[in-house]
Amino acid sequence: MKLFRRSRISLALFLSLAIFLCGVPSALGATASQLQEVRGLLEKYHISKPSEEDLNYTEINAMIESLHDPYTQYFDDAQWAAFNSALEQTFVGVGIVLAEDKGIVYVEDVIAGGPAEASGVQAGDLIVGAGGKLFKSTTIADVQKELRGIEGSVVTISVNRNGKVLKIKITRKPIHLPVVTTRMLDSGIGYLALSGFTSDAGSEVKSQLAKLEEKGLTSLVLDLRNNGGGYVNAAQEIAGLFVEEGVLAHMRDRDGTDEPLEVEGSTKPYPVIILVNGNSASASELLSGALQDYGVAKLVGTTTYGKGVVQSIIPVKSGGKLKVTIQEYFTPNDRKVDKVGLYPDLFVNGVAEQLIGAYRLAGGEKMSLVSNKASLSINGVKMSQSKAVWKDKNVWYVNMKLAASLLESNLSYDAKNRSITLANDSQAQTLKSNDSHLKIIDGKSSIDIALLKKWYPSLSYSVAGDSLTLTVN
Repeated sequence: MKLFRRSRISLALFLSLAIFLCGVPSALGATASQLQEVRGLLEKYHISKPSEEDLNYTEINAMIESLHDPYTQYFDDAQWAAFNSALEQTFVGVGIVLAEDKGIVYVEDVIAGGPAEASGVQAGDLIVGAGGKLFKSTTIADVQKELRGIEGSVVTISVNRNGKVLKIKITRKPIHLPVVTTRMLDSGIGYLALSGFTSDAGSEVKSQLAKLEEKGLTSLVLDLRNNGGGYVNAAQEIAGLFVEEGVLAHMRDRDGTDEPLEVEGSTKPYPVIILVNGNSASASELLSGALQDYGVAKLVGTTTYGKGVVQSIIPVKSGGKLKVTIQEYFTPNDRKVDKVGLYPDLFVNGVAEQLIGAYRLAGGEKMSLVSNKASLSINGVKMSQSKAVWKDKNVWYVNMKLAASLLESNLSYDAKNRSITLANDSQAQTLKSNDSHLKIIDGKSSIDIALLKKWYPSLSYSVAGDSLTLTVN
């Protein structure tokens, strides 16, 4: 029956192609034999001498484009290999994470066990050249272009480290990005970041979660930001770590038939906070929506992407694979996700502010922020957030929205009086927009940390070169 239904799908798509290609009323009467004849005529007479293979790909792509579905795709063998590698988070490269600031590209992080680490590349290194080219002003895309290459090939990069330029040779090798990263934030609060729902994501989360529990886990922050999804069964496995029995989602096909995706597992004695943003999609939303519906977790961040459809991979007998949308899913409480997304329980903008909000909601109190050239970290969790903390003429400034989040205060703007107020239950402090302790750049306000310390005795900070550590108790 399933094979028969797939055959009918193929015929329907084929006829849609005839309508799409002709674009005139007579196209509605086009037959398969007419389409084949036109193909032959194009091959025989067109000035570009199109090959049969070229026209085959054109027809396949036209059929798929007629569906107006960005998730249905045809892959030839090479494309499928690339797609599968991306899904499993494996690639050939040098193993560095790049960041960019005003035409300067630097190493934000070095992947543990990768070739760059073995060659001596360090976080904070400024990339001033690669592949024989020197950069005066560049972008991440320009640097990545020089770093890409085949396995076993060598690339030489030039880095500026503390004013000294070093040339480093790196051999490109296969790299598997870590799917799960964890750490204890403080006071029994654990942090687990899941970057993708790979084939081994379920077992990895289970293993790493057990290690956190051995350290006295009392609350969990699960970070699904920028997680674009992956395998449905991986989400099902992870849901089973928190839900004893229930429905992960209602899967509905094109006939409206509801096929509940069930989950069986266990529960946890601690609260779960899930971090989400506009790039949390598909399997991320599948898991988040279910745990939110069951009251197992609260969502913190911004509205999710809104990919509420599921694809199946179907081998094409004549070659390649077809990724085709077969179902739309709804949360256990029958909430629609596709093109809508999930709305968080606590709406927070800003990468650092979101983590702080989740940490506070999990019961966290002590906060430590470290800022340097390479990155910003909150209680040891690294992130990239431009102009969160910065220095100008030996004066350190912190973004006021970030400061408000750290100090559990509210930030308000008075356009009429051109002033900014930072307030909590015990005090309110106001600055005029032209105050020397305030910097407003590109519409973003930053405040002198020394003044902030005078206002809030719970805040302390220390400086070591280009690194600042700020602590809030």
